[in-house]
Amino acid sequence: MKRAHRFLVMVLCGMLTLAWACAGAFAADPAADGAKTTFGLKPLAKKQVLRVGFFAGSPLSIPFYIADKEGFFKELNIELKYETFTNGPAMMEANANWDIAGCGLGGLLAGMVGYDIRVIGISDYEKNLALFVRPGSPLAKDMKNPDNWKGTTWLYPLGTTAQATLVAALKNVGLGLKDVKSINMDVASALTGFMGKQGDGLAVWNAIAFTADDKGFVRIADGRALDVVAPCGTLATQTSLKEKKELLTTAYLVFHLTCQWVKASDANLKKAAQHFLESCQDEGIACTPSIAQRVMEWFAGPPLKKSIDIMTVATTDESGPYQGIPLTQAEREIFAGMDFFISQNKYSAEDKEKIIKSHLIDPAIAEAAKQAMQAQGLAAQ
Repeated sequence: MKRAHRFLVMVLCGMLTLAWACAGAFAADPAADGAKTTFGLKPLAKKQVLRVGFFAGSPLSIPFYIADKEGFFKELNIELKYETFTNGPAMMEANANWDIAGCGLGGLLAGMVGYDIRVIGISDYEKNLALFVRPGSPLAKDMKNPDNWKGTTWLYPLGTTAQATLVAALKNVGLGLKDVKSINMDVASALTGFMGKQGDGLAVWNAIAFTADDKGFVRIADGRALDVVAPCGTLATQTSLKEKKELLTTAYLVFHLTCQWVKASDANLKKAAQHFLESCQDEGIACTPSIAQRVMEWFAGPPLKKSIDIMTVATTDESGPYQGIPLTQAEREIFAGMDFFISQNKYSAEDKEKIIKSHLIDPAIAEAAKQAMQAQGLAAQ
């Protein structure tokens, strides 16, 4: 009986040892002991924390969240910590709280001009910048009649691409902002106010715009129809560029490889939409599965090779305002948008000159990403 008891104890101990070993194996870093990572990237030698300025409710930041939830960052020994914002200027003001961030054109300009923050990549192109009115509005019946615009009140965040979209529509009928009234609101508050009968028109983007569609408001124009150039970008602070270049380079690679992953299959796109929905729910942004799917279908985050070319390949104009000055695609697109804000007296020609002379649209991380891919024997698509 004692012998049987000892045998049972030995068996139980063996089972517990095996269970602990298995538990340890499952809890281990996926890239430990040379295991292959999702994108074939080499993990960082030590775990590092990346502080991300995250733009809630917009796809321009979502590759960070997708890569986080799918484990792409974890297997590279990177932990993300989020600082969440709903507008770019506020994000720029709080730049001490993040290392890398994403925002729209208004935030990019605010960051470069006001805080010397550098744009290190183009993350998306916003086309779902939409203008809405209520059913029965004269503008819903005829938006080409300038008299239907005059004196109307519009809810939107001033100094953003929503404003640029409204101005583009007004310009088409020979009017300007002076012909309408503007109330400054973030996009979520603007939609809430509009649903509460405030204002005559609404200018919003992304998930909020699709929500306005689903609420039955009339979309009279959007960035796609008006051909508004609205690049979104990734930024990094001067401090993080000096102290965390390897981390930023790896994050850049993961971000744009995740952009490729999203579009690689319908299954991946569906997963991306689920992650977008989860992110919106986490941040209290109105969203539904249908809206999330539509947002990700519109998402235009550049794949890795294209993202590197956008930041590093410069060409020279033979005529025009930049004659003889080599500019990258990123510089051209950002300056095209900036020219609008200069026309609205939001910025000056001197501000643009500062961006050019200080190289605030900075290709260094894109170049480092290209070198890292070459060093690791990986091909960028």
